Amino acid sequence: MSKFCAINIQNSHVVLLDVEKKGKNYSIAEYSVIDKSELPKHIKNKKNIFLSIEQDEVVDEKISIESVIKNDSVIRSIILRKLQESNPNERILFNYSPLPQNQNDEKITYQIDGVYEESYLNALKLIDDLSVIERATTNKFSLLGISNECIKEENYFSIHTQANKITTIAVHNGSLIFSRVNTIVASDARMREINLVEEITQTIAYVQQNFRDINFSVIALSGSLAIDDIIVEHIHMMSQIGISVLYPNTFIKGFEGEEAHQYIFSLGSWYVPKRFQFLPTSILGLKQYALSLKTLLGASIVLAFIGFYLAYDKFDSYSNSLQEYEIVKNRLNILAHKTDTYSNEKLDKSLRYIQMSEKYLEHHPLDIILSLKPLIELEKPEELKWSYLEKSLTLTATFKKSFNSLIELYEFEKLFFSEFEDMNITFTKKYSVKTDYKKMDFDTTITIENSQEEAVAVEERRRR
Repeated sequence: MSKFCAINIQNSHVVLLDVEKKGKNYSIAEYSVIDKSELPKHIKNKKNIFLSIEQDEVVDEKISIESVIKNDSVIRSIILRKLQESNPNERILFNYSPLPQNQNDEKITYQIDGVYEESYLNALKLIDDLSVIERATTNKFSLLGISNECIKEENYFSIHTQANKITTIAVHNGSLIFSRVNTIVASDARMREINLVEEITQTIAYVQQNFRDINFSVIALSGSLAIDDIIVEHIHMMSQIGISVLYPNTFIKGFEGEEAHQYIFSLGSWYVPKRFQFLPTSILGLKQYALSLKTLLGASIVLAFIGFYLAYDKFDSYSNSLQEYEIVKNRLNILAHKTDTYSNEKLDKSLRYIQMSEKYLEHHPLDIILSLKPLIELEKPEELKWSYLEKSLTLTATFKKSFNSLIELYEFEKLFFSEFEDMNITFTKKYSVKTDYKKMDFDTTITIENSQEEAVAVEERRRR
């Protein structure tokens, strides 16, 4: 049985679920609604956290790209460039999916959904250890995840209401093709009912008008809508589409009746595919680092068991080895008495040879390469060159790496040159950049040298 946490971070509070998984079955062990400030103590020492985050400002765009372009990294670069044209000072995390189109269209229109990284990270910072985050996304994708799990239709609407906030999504073949989050204003219950019906039916009509080739077969309701029969009847009458209610109770245990509808966004957080999540590269790096540590720990344990086994095997043969040792020792004593000694001339010759060897081994390539360890851990060098003549030495290392996006290239460059500046080395160090930002190919050559001319120049400055 495995355990994890499903968390929905809203503007004013946090919805927290402790979930147990056994096979394909899920069970809610505990659920609660807490203040944001209380979240760190509730999730202390918990692993495997799935997040759904409410974001007031999101990226919701449609961008058309020539249909001949199929490469993911190229498509992402084009989308990012167009997004930054309208938001030059904002860093954006986004995903995209193609919208329905005619086969002969020259361009493909993509639905772009994203978040502004700064405000999004502020919500993530409520989690002290970011490496325990398995997935993180926004509420509409959590609604998409739980809806796809409950509704086995190709094309449908899923609508969730919480107080006066309405979240509407349109789904085509499992992907989000439209979404809208709106808050209505109502002075009393009757006006709230009227405004809800009007907002929902107008949104449905708008989507049907824009996607005429798609036949939406059902409207799935959740949240407070699930228990309001009057509003449901009005929506059905005005839209002429069948109505259904999300009912995750059949595969998620632990809720009574409609109780699950208070936790829809939290419930959907672990059903969101990875392609619909938003995780900055910094957090992905932490997760990869944590995974590497676990792998190394597992390997160490295996090696320890192997070592114990080998030690026992050696101990078993120790008595035989000891006897053989005594025999070899006696033979060596006999040979030592028979061995001729070297003359002083031969000893002097050997001494000069050793002194010469020490001179040329004073600087070994490994000594310098060790100083490059922080850079090598980021990316193995494609080429290493070493030269040493008299007292002049030079080591060059060329690092190359390709990226899928400019953001990834930028983050890598920043980390790479930060590690370069922090290198603790007495020799002269410098770098030459040949990075191709159009192709997103990182290319930098590091040079470490200690030339004889430099040493002489330093000595002359000291004499003055």
